[in-house]
Amino acid sequence: MRCYLSSTDHDKLICCNPEGVIYSTGNRQGWEKWHIIEDSNGMIKLQNCAHGKYLYSAAYGHVSASNEQPSQEQGRWIIRKSPSNESYFISSNTNDDDGGEKYLTCQGNGDVCATAKRNRDQEWRIEILTGELCFISSSEQNRRLSCHPWRGLSMSCNWKGWEVWRFIEAGNGHVRISNWTHDNKVLCSDEHGKVWTTDNLRGYWEKWEVVLAPDGYDGVVIKSVAHGSFLQVGSKGVPITCVGFAGPSTTWHLDAGNSRSFFLSSVRHDKRIGSSKDGVFSSSNRKDWEVWEIKQLQNGVVCLISRAHGKNLGSDSKGHLYVSAQLRDSEMWKLEQASDGGCVHLVSKEHHRLVSCDDGGNLSTRSGTPSASEAWSLEPRMPPTITGESMRNLAIGGSVAVASIVAAPFAIMGIVGSLGFAAGGVASGSFAAGMMSAEAIASGGVIAAGGTVATLQSIGAAGLGLAGTTAAMGAGAVVGASAIGISAAASGGRTSMGESTAATNSGGNRPFCDWRSW
Repeated sequence: MRCYLSSTDHDKLICCNPEGVIYSTGNRQGWEKWHIIEDSNGMIKLQNCAHGKYLYSAAYGHVSASNEQPSQEQGRWIIRKSPSNESYFISSNTNDDDGGEKYLTCQGNGDVCATAKRNRDQEWRIEILTGELCFISSSEQNRRLSCHPWRGLSMSCNWKGWEVWRFIEAGNGHVRISNWTHDNKVLCSDEHGKVWTTDNLRGYWEKWEVVLAPDGYDGVVIKSVAHGSFLQVGSKGVPITCVGFAGPSTTWHLDAGNSRSFFLSSVRHDKRIGSSKDGVFSSSNRKDWEVWEIKQLQNGVVCLISRAHGKNLGSDSKGHLYVSAQLRDSEMWKLEQASDGGCVHLVSKEHHRLVSCDDGGNLSTRSGTPSASEAWSLEPRMPPTITGESMRNLAIGGSVAVASIVAAPFAIMGIVGSLGFAAGGVASGSFAAGMMSAEAIASGGVIAAGGTVATLQSIGAAGLGLAGTTAAMGAGAVVGASAIGISAAASGGRTSMGESTAATNSGGNRPFCDWRSW
């Protein structure tokens, strides 16, 4: 989970420079972004997004950052809710000469240290930067909410990067909605019905509530928390808000940002499963022929559909893989968690055999105890996009070279449940049933740093369990870490616009792209 850690008392963020020096600053840029990584026994590691360095608490309150993986004693932290429930204490139990638990502290002079006595200087806001990626489509038009870096908001017929939005948990069941490509653009509205984007991620006008539309309408409503108004497609085809529910113009469909499309990657051999019109092969590419749609069927069973050919992946009793236009038990699969929790096994429903990739890249299915050759990651295949900065760099004579619009940003996508909090307030949250890509391949053949594919953590910690996880994946969920003390725990209940906010908070209604099953 990516986040900012800001002092509630001084409104300063923890910053790490390239040399590993820790200090506080008012900036909100790369050096201030941190990954919260779950460790064992309810503890976490804090890794700087810009430099990859881990936050360490050493003897006598000194705080620094290092490239070394945290040991059992150092570099491991505990997060606890403060009495206000609006902020958190971050403590280290480093065994040093002065002993005892030390609390991360931002002092009045801007120094960051760790001290024993708990006070206001030690309370931190955790500002979430990751979230579920969705298209936001008008239910009465085949158009999606789009964010142009210069022209602002509009409704577009495209399904590309400018039309993908990140739903960031903001607590109490509310979200902030930022554009995936232009992640400093956050959806905002005022009391007069104007809707625009701002770079302010912390304001009240940027909070929204997403619940089901009233009975008889197919979709959700997106309601301003500050003004109680409804996001609407206005008469001029631009987004506005209106005072009351206005039927289809205020009803929206939310679809997964990856359109339920994945690359099926062998973790051991870095090979993708590809298909031709008649067969199945392994490939080092990430092209259209390696893209699969995962469609939920029933009882945790899915089918895998080639995006290029529209055929289902199947297997026979002798271990051969094939593609077929038919959908029988032999073309159905179960996704089972691997023992390390970081990847999945693809298991034939009919033959109970696992998809395997050997050292030569040969694909088959085999029975018996799973090995590393049967471990697979599911990488979301995001749409092509281009940022405003890239557009400026590519501009030629006042226009953009169309052939160059193939770049895609590196999408960092956690999954719901990166952190939860146990009843005692200590950071917890299980990473059961791994299933996608943590720092995912967006598109254009870009692979995760270092040539490896990291796996997403599961949405099991959001209360979905393995069955719910599979269902969410079947819905195509590409989601990010939810708010601390996750209000997004899915209960499976149906919450509509007419029900209370309290019901919404307890129900969760996540993931957003699976709204049809709320």
